[in-house]
Amino acid sequence: MPIQAAILAGGEGTRMRSLSDTPKVLLPVGGKPILAHQLVWLRKYEFSHVFLCLGYRADVIEQVMGNGSEFGVHIDYRVENSPRGTAGAVKDLGDVLTDDLLVIYGDLFVDINCHKLLDFHASHDGVATVVVRRTDHPEDSDIVETDEKGQIRAVGRIASGEVSGNLGCTAVWVIRRELLNRIPDTGLSDFARDIFPAAARAGDKMMAYETTDFVRDIGTPKRYEKFLESYRSR
Repeated sequence: MPIQAAILAGGEGTRMRSLSDTPKVLLPVGGKPILAHQLVWLRKYEFSHVFLCLGYRADVIEQVMGNGSEFGVHIDYRVENSPRGTAGAVKDLGDVLTDDLLVIYGDLFVDINCHKLLDFHASHDGVATVVVRRTDHPEDSDIVETDEKGQIRAVGRIASGEVSGNLGCTAVWVIRRELLNRIPDTGLSDFARDIFPAAARAGDKMMAYETTDFVRDIGTPKRYEKFLESYRSR
């Protein structure tokens, strides 16, 4: 599979501090770090080279995860000197990216069928394909609005009045290299808050890929503990 993959884990994990000082991607699920589950999932879909974009406590994460050989992949560590946000971290990969990149946030537990996702992305020829799910908490989610063909018309928060509905971003997407042109070379920038809304306003072709495949955000103590309960009962 020629496409590249990046896991974004540069945040300080402040929401989890009340539970643990361990970096979020190293929190255990079934005896293995969340990050290990992500790498196994990527390897399942033939990814072999994974960029791991880090900031906070990067040395600890690298010490635990090693070079990735245990999971059948090569981990290419990229450590930011100052916070760049989710989009900024990907912009900084620009010199080594090919055309397409699968992006996943480090605090997700996922089991998406990547073959179907990448086929969809290739067949629709957009600058981005955003994986979305119907959410029961749209008020605190990044919401996507689409036209009848699934092309994204707006991305934002319900409270802003710019969007409505319950199609929530999952923090998994595929982007084309050309989208990097919209990301500033310096400072903080976020895909869902800055880059996707700007691209939608400019009329760039971005597609929503709606799925019922398993995706869980476990980036807060409440969500993490709730997920562990369901995971143990599987």
